[in-house]
Amino acid sequence: MAEIKNYTLNFGPQHPAAHGVLRLVLELDGEVIERADPHIGLLHRATEKLAETRTYLQSVPYMDRLDYVSMMCNEHAYVMAIEKLLGVD
Repeated sequence: MAEIKNYTLNFGPQHPAAHGVLRLVLELDGEVIERADPHIGLLHRATEKLAETRTYLQSVPYMDRLDYVSMMCNEHAYVMAIEKLLGVD
């Protein structure tokens, strides 16, 4: 029987309803990842464009919608970046 050296693996989304976050197509050589092809999902909906016409505070709810699995992580990163830009401790 022939031994399979390289194979392709679809990683994510974890649930059929979770279509929008991230999908990786991985090429593996045994247990070593040789290549990763990221597919950004449909949740990226021009958030930057929406935030252009809003204040920093008004933009916070849009960060929740970037990843419905871990909303607080996106909010936290956004707020930390804004605080750093404004020099707020």
